[in-house]
Amino acid sequence: MNQGLSKSYVRPKQVRVGRYLIYGLLDPRDNSLRYIGKTHKRREFRLAEHIEDAAMGRSRLLHVWIRELIEQELLPEIFVLRRVPACDSWEEAEREEIRKWGALPANRLPLVHPPQTPKSREVRIHLIKLTNVQNFR
Repeated sequence: MNQGLSKSYVRPKQVRVGRYLIYGLLDPRDNSLRYIGKTHKRREFRLAEHIEDAAMGRSRLLHVWIRELIEQELLPEIFVLRRVPACDSWEEAEREEIRKWGALPANRLPLVHPPQTPKSREVRIHLIKLTNVQNFR
C-alpha cells in the first residue's frame, strides 16, 4: 500500500465487464464536456483512477482540471456516451465520439444526452471543452 495514503483507504477491486464503455467527464461548474475516454471497468472505478492520478500530481490537462475541481471540493461527473461490444473496436468508437463531440457546433447546445445503460441518467451538456480533442482531428 502507498504509505502516503491512509491505512483505511482500500482501492476498489478493478472489475472488468464484458463490454467497453466510451465515457465522458462533465464539469459540474458549467456542465461542459471536458474529456472522452474508454474503459472496460465499471465507470466509478475509472473515475476513481482519474482522481487518484490527479491527486498524485500527474500533469496531463485532464489531471490539472480535476485538481482544480478538487480544490473547490467538487468532482467531475462520469457518464456513458456509448456502449461498445467486446468484439468491436473500442479504439474506433472512442475516436468517433471525440471527433463528433469536438466538431459539434455551439448552436446545437445545450444538448440532453440520453441514458445509455440501466444505471445511467440523462445528462445536460452546455459546453464542449475537450482536453483530448486535439489528438483526433
